[in-house]
Amino acid sequence: MPIQKNKIVFINYDFKGYGDNPKYIAEEIVRQGLPWKLVWLVKDDYFVPSNIKKVYLHMGLSWYYELSTAGVIIINLKGTLISKLYNKRKNQVFLQTWHGDFPLKYIEKEAEDVLSVGYVAASKADSAITNAIVSGNKQFSEILKKSFWLPEECKILEYGVPRNDIYFKNSTFRDKLRLQYGFSSEDCILLYAPTFRDNHDISCYNIDYERLRRFLCNTTDKRWKIIVRLHPNISDLANSFCYNDDIINGTVCEDQQELCLISDVLVTDYSSMMADFMLMKKPVFLYAMDLDKFSTPNIGRGLREVFYKLPFSLSKTQNELEHYLASFDKEDYDKKMSVFMRESFDSFDDGHASEGVVNYIKNVIS
Repeated sequence: MPIQKNKIVFINYDFKGYGDNPKYIAEEIVRQGLPWKLVWLVKDDYFVPSNIKKVYLHMGLSWYYELSTAGVIIINLKGTLISKLYNKRKNQVFLQTWHGDFPLKYIEKEAEDVLSVGYVAASKADSAITNAIVSGNKQFSEILKKSFWLPEECKILEYGVPRNDIYFKNSTFRDKLRLQYGFSSEDCILLYAPTFRDNHDISCYNIDYERLRRFLCNTTDKRWKIIVRLHPNISDLANSFCYNDDIINGTVCEDQQELCLISDVLVTDYSSMMADFMLMKKPVFLYAMDLDKFSTPNIGRGLREVFYKLPFSLSKTQNELEHYLASFDKEDYDKKMSVFMRESFDSFDDGHASEGVVNYIKNVIS
């Protein structure tokens, strides 16, 4: 089974649908009209565009054939079974895009003591076959070097984050996207997107969404809707919450970047999604009722020092959150944000990250 240099195989999270960094790299390949074979591996009946071959894991050895004959394999997650399911062949390129370029909690080697033995072993195996990995900022590049068990010859591609290219599109694109999602120009949108806990506890997501929505409506005299977006690692718990026309299940959306783009405000805790809103210079509010537990090593992951330098208000109760929302000062926020971006978040993003990655693949193929 000879390797086909122009075959690119994509894996998004745990073999899920069309999204995250792999999606935007695939779209750039299509946009440039490159004569490459694109294959997407999935475990269920997820959406994948018709111009990309969709291969199910349950289709006998088809998935193994695609992996074994690919010139390039693109994945955005570590600790999967991929390195156990197949042996990477000589001259294949394994490209890791990761899925969060602004980690506030300790990850990989930094959190080895609290991660499962199985995850650590699989993550090390994934790193061992990695040829290149994408970085969105200088700070993350340093984390990659120290904590990802990467081989010395692994290249760090400091192009920015492919999925963030969408934030550099014009406002007309954003307006059209809002309409596609069923929102009117008069709707204001708050996105609630917390990260996951290693024990999959969701009791910390204890916001009364309807109360918060009514508070925003009364405070601003505008119409508000709330999108609740859980981390992909716990997407199967999304049905634990109640939704309606105004409280919307955003976990079912494959593309979180689109949700970020159409939203006006983000409420999160320790999620790197706040970096997306920083790039767009939109308001971010932190709600972390379990901060004391989460920030304690050996109990939670522990938090980096940069978390305590964030230019965002931090709430542990809904009353505090509502207070900060009501007293928000955009001018003061912008000043603090500017200082933080200059001193602690040196981003590579410029809207051309996908193009940079595709250029790297071109060089690899040629």
